[in-house]
Amino acid sequence: MANDGKSTDFRQVRATIRDVARIAKVDPSLVSRIVNKDPKASASPATRKRVLDAVEELGYRANSAARMLKTARTQMIGLMLPDMANPMYAAIILGVEQRCKELGYGILLGDHAEGNSEKIFTDLLERGQVDGLLIASGTLSDTFLKKEILDQYKSVVMVNRRIKGVSSSVTVNDELGAALAVEHLAQFGTKTIAGIFGPSNIDTAQRRRKGFEGAISKLKLKQIVVEKNSWGMEAGRKAGIELLSKKTMPDAVFASTIMMGIGFLRAAHELGVAIPDQVRVVAMHDSDIANFLTPSLSTMHLPTVEMGSQSVDLLLRIIGGGSGSHLIVDTPPALIVRESSLRSGNK
Repeated sequence: MANDGKSTDFRQVRATIRDVARIAKVDPSLVSRIVNKDPKASASPATRKRVLDAVEELGYRANSAARMLKTARTQMIGLMLPDMANPMYAAIILGVEQRCKELGYGILLGDHAEGNSEKIFTDLLERGQVDGLLIASGTLSDTFLKKEILDQYKSVVMVNRRIKGVSSSVTVNDELGAALAVEHLAQFGTKTIAGIFGPSNIDTAQRRRKGFEGAISKLKLKQIVVEKNSWGMEAGRKAGIELLSKKTMPDAVFASTIMMGIGFLRAAHELGVAIPDQVRVVAMHDSDIANFLTPSLSTMHLPTVEMGSQSVDLLLRIIGGGSGSHLIVDTPPALIVRESSLRSGNK
């Protein structure tokens, strides 16, 4: 595979050490020692037989590339995300691809939207297919990521997310972006603003909610918070149905992702609610898609391309033996005003 900075959709089907360990009911490290005939492998004859039987049953073969990586590099990095079609993740991919091309690295892309994420994630590093891994996931839990990946591999950087106890991440200023959106929506006599957020156990949602609530408090406005277990259009639509079916609707809405914002506009259309005449809307993240909606959607532009680029730099620093760190992209969020948040009569 050429290391030309182009991305490759990555799928794995071969059995891994973890598959063997699950069947044999032992730790993956013990499987590795037994398979590689490590004289220090401490296991009873029964345990050793159980491991070898599992190896034979699964047809597992140790990957020589993984051993080679102790002294050599592949010039490849992995990028794992939940949905390549999402405009925000597409921008991250662009930033990663551009920087990798400049530095002579190739990319393996993994999309875990359809499940089987554990196998995809662990295979990348376990088989030595990549030198390191970038994880841009707003769906997998902190517990899963720490247990299955972050506690076992050092060359990993979280993108657009921070996890407690994990030393390496690159994010944007989500708090400021949410606050700026509220300040914009607070114009024109607004009294109540609703916020639509993703899962509260994900720190991205926490940061955006903190910025939202801080600005609401500062401006002495009323707030309504709707939390959904996903970040997509259907989540935004359901939140919209909930908010717009109330006897008293909010004056304005902050959607914490552009996909949620699109879903909210759909709900307004279904219920016959006029945007922005009755309710004004701003969504986090920008995309050309926003220009083609009716009404066009006001958004908060975030430097996601830069975030992808800086994530590559941090990962390569770690691969080279440097220390990890938490980085926030310096470029501030920027409001893109379109029809959905204009004052009635200003269109």
